[in-house]
Amino acid sequence: MSEFVLAKVEIEETAATIAAGREFLGNAVDAIKASRLDVERQVRKDDFFLTTMEPYDPPAGCPEIITRMCEASKTAGVGPMATVAGGIAQEAVEAMAAGGCVHAWVDNGGDISMILHEPVLIEIFSEPGAKTALAIELGPTDGIIGVCTSSGRLGHSISLGDADAAVVIAEDAFLADALATAIGNRVVDSATLRTCFDDFRGIRGFIAGLAIRDGEVSIYGAFPKISEVEHNPERVTAHSKMSAPMFIGSSNLNTEVGA
Repeated sequence: MSEFVLAKVEIEETAATIAAGREFLGNAVDAIKASRLDVERQVRKDDFFLTTMEPYDPPAGCPEIITRMCEASKTAGVGPMATVAGGIAQEAVEAMAAGGCVHAWVDNGGDISMILHEPVLIEIFSEPGAKTALAIELGPTDGIIGVCTSSGRLGHSISLGDADAAVVIAEDAFLADALATAIGNRVVDSATLRTCFDDFRGIRGFIAGLAIRDGEVSIYGAFPKISEVEHNPERVTAHSKMSAPMFIGSSNLNTEVGA
């Protein structure tokens, strides 16, 4: 039976945790490096791709990840870089699944792609310094899904809203990341918390969503039951306290692997 391990991968502003059988880690790391290089090349060709907060048409002949970023961001009405963290995670899990992996996830700064053979507990919100966190249990899954988060108050997200967290579960992490950004942008007060999902109801691939602001909660779809758990920084988390990044950088790789 394969040894299941956690590998921490840092490539400039990409800080991801890969959880999978040890033999699949190389697939994921290669996919992360290749995806980053494709995005970096597109930014060098047109820095508007990096900065725009509006949908961006994919250039003819561009790499697949650029097309997928543009398509997901167009669906949500946001810029393509709103999908980059979830998209890189998705590419990594797809690479592992193509190699036969059936249970794995990549947590890219709180934006997660996962394929689950058995249930996994996911922290979805944790106050800085708190000993407890809100969590959900997901899995098993029929295939790869995305669980992504945007916040106007915590983490690395660029958000125009004021949500503690806007969490989206979708059929892939490109779409989950784009929708989390768009929904989080709409939450500025109690009234908008209640209506933040209205523009996105019925979007194909949008499974469920949760928005939290000052203790108030709004839910869309069949969102899993929320429980309170002891905060564990090693647990897969749909939240992040990283500082806001700039994306451009060289691709230096550091990995730490542990059981």
